[in-house]
Amino acid sequence: MIKQLDLKDKKILNEIEMNARISYSDLAKKLKTSKQVIKYRIENLEKQNIIQGYFAIIDLLKLGYSAYIIYLKLQDLSSKQQELWHKQINKHPAVMSSGKNAGEWDLTIVIKSKNNQELDRIFKQIIQGREDKIKNKLITTQIESTYFTEKVFYNKQGKEATTEGGKMTNIDEVDEKLIKILAENGRISLLDLSEKLKMSPNGVKERIKKLEEKKIIVGWKTKINYELLGFLHFRVFIHAKKMSEEFYSQIKHWLRQKGNIESVGRFWGYADIDFRIHSEDIFDLYKTIVEIKDKFIQNIIDIDSMIIVGWEGINYYPK
Repeated sequence: MIKQLDLKDKKILNEIEMNARISYSDLAKKLKTSKQVIKYRIENLEKQNIIQGYFAIIDLLKLGYSAYIIYLKLQDLSSKQQELWHKQINKHPAVMSSGKNAGEWDLTIVIKSKNNQELDRIFKQIIQGREDKIKNKLITTQIESTYFTEKVFYNKQGKEATTEGGKMTNIDEVDEKLIKILAENGRISLLDLSEKLKMSPNGVKERIKKLEEKKIIVGWKTKINYELLGFLHFRVFIHAKKMSEEFYSQIKHWLRQKGNIESVGRFWGYADIDFRIHSEDIFDLYKTIVEIKDKFIQNIIDIDSMIIVGWEGINYYPK
């Protein structure tokens, strides 16, 4: 059943999607209401599973890791067997997220890994005992990505966050623990963090600030269940004739204006660019793809897509 939102809930989701650590007080000031009303509404959105969690977005490349996206085509697995395996995959400590798809690929797995050798070891652990169930696989590596505030509920431009790597940064054990906690729960209070880390709230606040300044933490994302609100979730792949920073920048700028794009990234291994979009129907997706082809016709070889029918959790720095 599709959930309905009133204007105040739509404004809350617009404000909090890429600003997950915003306080109830600050959000109340923005929306000209009380802290109690904001708290009640957010808790209600959580209970309805419209808000599914809050996460710090970590730039893995800054810490010596990469995000590998593996697409699998499965065979000889019933829906129940696939569901059971999917749950097991999400428990693996290196899995950032996973999704079920309809189309050419049945399963998407996002893995945090330092190198190809480690990726090989992790992948073998994940598929152990099910090697014969994999008909085909495709592996891509994320170079950079940008996450947007969507405007499908309320037409206001919000924050965005970009992971783009750069010089590696060393962190100590306390920062490592802090990042892992925030990647799992981006709205945890300073008081709770101070208890977990055995340090003062001000000390924790200063460490978070420094991690942001170093661009290790690049943003704070709220996972919104768009599917529950009547939207279809697609991943779209763009194959370019000649890939350049200028072309990527143009595509990213154009997608930003659309308002229903969750993220866009550059990749090695399959398509040059891929983005995730929430559309009201298949015709809306088709219209977007046609517009991209017309706008950038001189530099596009092909565009293909797949529907995401379930996206399980997300953790930008799994343990």
